[in-house]
Amino acid sequence: MASTGARSFLKGVSWETITFIITVLAVYWIYGNLTLSIKFAFVLTIVKILLFFVHERIWKKIRWGKYHMVNGKKVKG
Repeated sequence: MASTGARSFLKGVSWETITFIITVLAVYWIYGNLTLSIKFAFVLTIVKILLFFVHERIWKKIRWGKYHMVNGKKVKG
């Protein structure tokens, strides 16, 4: 089954929203500075979303572990 680049990007955004909150809380717990925590989490989130998108697109091109159905039978690649 194929997926679009937009789908991969949206997956990254949804996951990074969760990790953004976790990062803000963790950095705040360590440094006690909310402004620093938000700035750090924002920069980290942007970098991770872009890297996740690239990672997804590379793996989409790798045929290992994929199959499709032909006449009700699994066919590799």
